[in-house]
Amino acid sequence: MSQANTTTRVEIERFVPKLRAFLSLMKPLTSVSIAVAIPFTGLLYGELYTQSGVEFVLGNLEAVALAMMGLFFVHGGSQSLNMSEDAHIDEQTDHKSDRPIPSGLVSRDEARSVAWATILIGVGFAFTVNTIFGVFMLMLVANGIWYNLDPLRVKKRLWMNLIWQAASRGLLLYPAAFAVFGDPLNPVGWGLGFVAFLLVLSMQNTADFSDVDEDRANGIITPAVYHGIRPLVRIMTVIATFVFVTLVALIYVGILPNFWSLGILVVPIYWSLWKLWESPETVSEIGGNHTSWVVYYGCLASMYILPPLQLALIA
Repeated sequence: MSQANTTTRVEIERFVPKLRAFLSLMKPLTSVSIAVAIPFTGLLYGELYTQSGVEFVLGNLEAVALAMMGLFFVHGGSQSLNMSEDAHIDEQTDHKSDRPIPSGLVSRDEARSVAWATILIGVGFAFTVNTIFGVFMLMLVANGIWYNLDPLRVKKRLWMNLIWQAASRGLLLYPAAFAVFGDPLNPVGWGLGFVAFLLVLSMQNTADFSDVDEDRANGIITPAVYHGIRPLVRIMTVIATFVFVTLVALIYVGILPNFWSLGILVVPIYWSLWKLWESPETVSEIGGNHTSWVVYYGCLASMYILPPLQLALIA
């Protein structure tokens, strides 16, 4: 093998792990679970207001694809920013030592560069869809910036850190998805957004159970740090119950159609709460958090998936 070929091979072997690390900064699993809100909201919108959800999405395929890319990159950029600002905490956490920065594959400055680049790309995609969707993405970007950076750094503020995340990943996300199709004020979008807000307010806590000691040592006062594990599980259970009480109430008053399929989420949500009660320190290989965190993101994605599937199958 020639020296040139050997050099090329070495460069590729160095580049591939680096590229994989850059992608890992964006937490692609969670970013995809958020981005699926766009096509499934399109299906829902089509089922509610046109003859066919599938035909509606296919007729708006370019907007759907651009909006998905925008949301994926905006969320991924926020995750990269979070990793860059929390690298000193991750370095103290055994189950997060394989993340891109603690492992040495990526520097904090590189992670910040990835964050800002992906955020700009995402906002660019969003504004090509329409101005209102672009404004929603700017709101999510601002939310992510002030969550992670001083002077606000909401991440350190008790319960505000959860409310902040619930607003961006729950309340605003559905109306933003409806904005792709020119209907940001649709009551169905805001109704489902409020239900998702409560879901995130309860279950986003699952990301913090395995990090209590590290968060406490670094002045991050999460509900898990402040209340303790079992008292917080009780609080989460109450809020999770309000998820379904609110869903039923919104259906009863006519703001939401009868999305009975969302009742299926009772099973995984209460199962995950029981797992938190029984074994709060268990860490999943997926994401480096408690197993219930994986279930939570599956439930959040299911909030977008189940209603249009229900309407399509019933029809």
